[in-house]
Formats: sequence, C-alpha cells, structure tokens
Amino acid sequence: MIAIKQAGTNGGGYFGVNSAHPLENPNYLTNLIENILIILIPIAFVFALGFYLNRKKLAWMIFSVMTIGFFLLLSVSVYFEMQGNPAITKMNINQSLGSMEGKEIRFGAAASAFWGIATTTTSNGSVNAMHDSMTPLSGAMQLIDMMINALYGGVGVGFLNFYIFIIIAVFISGLMVGRTPEFLGKKIEAKEMKIATIIALLHTFLILAFTALSSYVFTQDPSVGWLNNPSFHGFSEMLYEYTSSSANNGSGFEGLSDNTPFWNITCGIVLIMSRYIPIIGPIAIAGILANKKYIPESAGTLKTDTATFGFMVFAVIFIIAALSFFPALALGPLAEFFTLR
Repeated sequence: MIAIKQAGTNGGGYFGVNSAHPLENPNYLTNLIENILIILIPIAFVFALGFYLNRKKLAWMIFSVMTIGFFLLLSVSVYFEMQGNPAITKMNINQSLGSMEGKEIRFGAAASAFWGIATTTTSNGSVNAMHDSMTPLSGAMQLIDMMINALYGGVGVGFLNFYIFIIIAVFISGLMVGRTPEFLGKKIEAKEMKIATIIALLHTFLILAFTALSSYVFTQDPSVGWLNNPSFHGFSEMLYEYTSSSANNGSGFEGLSDNTPFWNITCGIVLIMSRYIPIIGPIAIAGILANKKYIPESAGTLKTDTATFGFMVFAVIFIIAALSFFPALALGPLAEFFTLR
C-alpha cells in the first residue's frame, strides 16, 4: 500500500491520518524514504525524456527549472514552520521546535514542511501532518505549488503542464529576439499557442470560478456549516479544496467539512475537467507538430536547452501563476499572515 501511494503518486492512505499514522510512517527514516519516493519517478521521467529525445541538455534545463522552483517554495515553508506561530508566541508558549500544531513530534516542523511541499509538487496528496495547521505562508507555498502544477508533477504526467509553459515561452522568446519560434525542430505557430493558452488558463479558471461560487453560496447561507474558520483561513480552505482537485492532488485543508453534495459534485466537475482536457491539449499540439516539416537547427534557431531559455520558462511560469492567483492568495493566506503580525 505504501509503495503504491508514494511511488505511484496516489496518496490515499490506509488510515485516515495517512502517513502521520505510526503504522504507515513509524520513524524519521521511513519518513525520509517515503519523501524520496514521492518525487523519484517524476524526476526520473524528465531524464527519460532527455534520453529518448537524445537531448540530455534539455532534460537538465527542465530539471533545473523545476528544482529551483521546488527549493524556493520549500525554503519559505521550512523557514516559517521553524519560526513558530506568532499567535502562540504571544501566549508565552515555547516554540523552540517550531510550529508543532497538527504535526508529529517524531518528524518535527521542518520534515513536515518538506513533505507538504513534496506532496503538492507532485499529484501525490499524501500527508504526514495537517496542512490546515500550517502557518499562513507555508500554506500559501503549498497552494502555489499546486497552482503552478508543473514542478516535477505526477507519475506519467509530470511533463504535461511544463510542456505547455515551454510552448508559451518559445513563442514569446521568438517574438522578443526576432527569431522563428521552434521547439524540437518544429515551428510553433498560432494554432499551438491558442491551445497552450487555453490549457494554461483552464487550470486558473476552474480554481477561481468554483472558489468564487463556494464563497457566494456560503455568504448567502452560512448555516451550511462548511467552515470552522469563516475568516481569511476559511477562504484559504475553500481555495485549497479546488486547487487540490484541479491539480489532481488530493490533500486538503481539513477544517473544511467537504463531504456534502455541494462539495462532492463541484469537486467532481473540477476533477473531470482538469484531468482530461489538459491531456487532450498537449496531445493535440504534439499531433500538429508531428505533421510539420522538420527544420534543422541553424544560426537563427532559438536554443531551448540553455540557461537563458530556462530562465525564460521560469519567468513565464511565475508571471502566469502570480498574475492569475495573487488576488486570491491575497484574500486568503496573505491576509491571514498579516493579521498574525
């Protein structure tokens, strides 16, 4: 069961508390092994891609961008979990071990934060601590991880969303430097860009539209009893629910009572649309490119296996995620963070 849920990025545990249970994850060593299993195959697929395309430099570029993004999110999460919760500090409670609410003492704050980022980087969803108890900015990093949905990714589908960002980055870079946008020897034209843009924005649309819908329904009838925390954190719980559904993750801010017809139906709609349409798009682009004439590289070809292009891809990912989701993050985890100062 553990091998399936960790190495297969499934995430569904035998016990309700998942890998926080001592029979699923008894000590620090098993925690380390299970953490490695979450991201092992998704990372391996990147290098498998480079091997089969005979473009190992491209694989290293992709891996580097993914890993830099991973560690940026991880560093913020670990730092704030180790600092403890300011609200608890005001009660003169010792937090030398970090923020330990909702965490197992045998793992500690840092290892719990690491797991939280690893499981949201992929489509795993297993947990060794309660994400709902994470400090606001740590929760924000987990949300951003799933909102980007392109850092490592799940087994077999980890490259899909990153591929879309590459197509967009190639097109923008080509326009900026006056070179023909090409990827793997095939021209990137308007049709491919339209598909890539639709796929990139679909993830955003599903998350924000359904979060807005749930917020409206709750404000109209608070007696539905979804939220134990109806303020900023309550909004974060609803945002996390649809972000997790759209990113095929499965983890949740469990202060949200989500086992109701409303949540089951709406999350089911998001799950179906966010899983199948983003698969159709990249396959359609691949089919279009496969029918195009191969163009050998020349002095005018935009190279996609360089650090410069890697920076461009990273910028595209950051800009799309930041512009799309910053207002929602400002209403949820960021607002909660500043209320605790």
